[in-house]
Amino acid sequence: MKRLWILIVLSFAISGCMHSIHHVHVSDFDPYGGQGSGKMVKAKTEQFVILGFTSDSKYVDKAYMDLQQKCKRGRLQGITTQYSTSLGFFSWTNKILMQGLCVSS
Repeated sequence: MKRLWILIVLSFAISGCMHSIHHVHVSDFDPYGGQGSGKMVKAKTEQFVILGFTSDSKYVDKAYMDLQQKCKRGRLQGITTQYSTSLGFFSWTNKILMQGLCVSS
């Protein structure tokens, strides 16, 4: 009975997932611009990794380019970048969430 209990606990431990936030970076605001007049824009990208191998290494650049595309007629200020990881069985997913204030020029 004890071995069965250990086997059940190990099966849940191996198949479980974890999530972790590693870094949050915040850029500055333009001291001469209006911080209150603008709209928030967001961009999310992911990188899937299996056993340390991946085919997409420019997922952060893609998030930044997507953020810029959402603010074509303005300037981005106060950009926050959140880097997190979701762990799986012999694999993980790196996630980037960028947010910024798009201020009209």
